[in-house]
Amino acid sequence: MCPTFLATGEEVMSTRGRANVIRKILQWRENGNDPLKSEELDAALSNCLSCKGCTPECPSNVNLALLKAELLYAAIRKRGLDLRVRILSRPDLLGEIGCAFPRMANAALEFAPVRTLMEKAIGLSAKRSLPKYASERFDRWFAKRAVAAIIDRGYKKTPANDRGYKDVILWDDTFVRYNEPHIGIAAVKVLEALGLHVSLARGRKCCGRPAFSQGNLDTAEKFGEHNVNLLSSLQAASPLRAVGSSGPEAARNSNTPIIFLEPSCYSMFAEDYRELKIPGAESIAQRSFLFEKFVNDILEREPERARFQDRDESVVIHAHCHAKSIVDPTFMARLVEKLPGRKAKLLDTGCCGMAGAFGMMEAKRELSLQVAAPMLQKIRAEGPDVTVIASGTSCRHQLSELSEVRPMHMAELLAAALPTCPSS
Repeated sequence: MCPTFLATGEEVMSTRGRANVIRKILQWRENGNDPLKSEELDAALSNCLSCKGCTPECPSNVNLALLKAELLYAAIRKRGLDLRVRILSRPDLLGEIGCAFPRMANAALEFAPVRTLMEKAIGLSAKRSLPKYASERFDRWFAKRAVAAIIDRGYKKTPANDRGYKDVILWDDTFVRYNEPHIGIAAVKVLEALGLHVSLARGRKCCGRPAFSQGNLDTAEKFGEHNVNLLSSLQAASPLRAVGSSGPEAARNSNTPIIFLEPSCYSMFAEDYRELKIPGAESIAQRSFLFEKFVNDILEREPERARFQDRDESVVIHAHCHAKSIVDPTFMARLVEKLPGRKAKLLDTGCCGMAGAFGMMEAKRELSLQVAAPMLQKIRAEGPDVTVIASGTSCRHQLSELSEVRPMHMAELLAAALPTCPSS
């Protein structure tokens, strides 16, 4: 059920209502009207969260998130890209700039006149907090760590598989790279504890999800083609080559698994690149795994692959909408209960209401809060002492801003349960 319909009870806010509006408006073309100028169509599309919650429930398999993106794209082709769409399509560029001057950037994000200007210029609500930029980017941390590891073993370029490891590529998404590097660090610790050799995709671009959600499909397709070509040829090798150089090893075809920490990035690779008809997207989709699912599958096959500390802990899980649209999330509770002493509960929650930039917009802030209310109620009902897992960056931001909860990514929970953590 559409979360905006659940929040408002208005038919136009439901999937069926939106589909009927789109069908009706498109019929206007027969009379020479421009359907893209319809206020009714604009309301139907702009209030859609693109959460994909309707896709697995629709008997006709209608992808309303894709339909919305294509209609927005049609409007962009006719009228051009406005400033808001240009900026919201490139959080990776903003992250690169912000992390170059993190103290200045973070101070600016809290400076009231700057926030007021941002609200007037592109609609970002001055009442909303914005993600802070990290003092050290995740990829820079990884690069220094990789070089240090090679120096420690006397520049011996020992192939990972010589130690019985398997290679994985960790996709460091925009928010892990620039805003939440601690999540990437936790993921590396967990994957290495499982005996896996971790590399990053050097030269990768943003997955394109922000641009896709804005209807900026040219940018999304451009990023997608770059990433698919990169990953199709990238051979995970030594950490030094993966982060700082190239060579014959980096040009061989690879079936190396690609691990995603952010569900909306994962769904871009698993579904939307294929919808955009990007060559090679199918083979990359087959290599793409959600972090939690990948780790759980390993531990299902080999329970002794990693050891975790015993601790009494109650854990509740809010699953991301995009993850639920692709996989059955019940495995997440089983994964948590593989940690000795933990009791897990997968909450029956819908969309968090943030949905990327949607909840950040002043025009959508109240609707975002309405959508979030049932989720917040269910989490608060679990009591103040539970650990809350939310693997989507938007979900964590919404929870942190609207409640007293400090939500964690699943990677953080697993890393904290390891008996010993390598120094970072």
